[in-house]
Amino acid sequence: MNSSKPNPWIPTLRQELGYLGARNWVVIAEAAFPVQSRRGLRVIQLDADIPEVLEGVEDVIEEKHHVKPRVFVTAELENVPYDYAPGVNAYRKNLEAALHGRETVQLDNDMLMRLLGDTSKSYRVLVIKTRTAVPYSSVFVELGSGYWDAESEAAMRTSMEKKR
Repeated sequence: MNSSKPNPWIPTLRQELGYLGARNWVVIAEAAFPVQSRRGLRVIQLDADIPEVLEGVEDVIEEKHHVKPRVFVTAELENVPYDYAPGVNAYRKNLEAALHGRETVQLDNDMLMRLLGDTSKSYRVLVIKTRTAVPYSSVFVELGSGYWDAESEAAMRTSMEKKR
């Protein structure tokens, strides 16, 4: 990570993320994020802000090599006005820095919540609650295979189909 002093919660992230694989999700959630009571959902709380936790999650994922993140942000975030949410401009700037140029996918918050609900029926979702108090600031990370991508899968399926 960028900070010279390691965060005390990094070992917790290593342990939690070590269990996860492709099709699992990680939500780095704002303080008021609603936690659903359903199996497949694990919640931990960290005394940190979303951009800092996002950097920690990305660092741990890079160490693991078995998964690759696809990052989603809410479409609403870019429309939250400063007048109603002081601090949103600084948050957006800090989030952009924490992403280090990584491409993100924007979806409506309702759609992301539905995806989580559906995913948690079959796969594990880790929710990391933070102290960030900015509306629509949660970051959603879908984990994919770190060594097998959609292009490889498609090529294999095409080859299998030709053999039939």
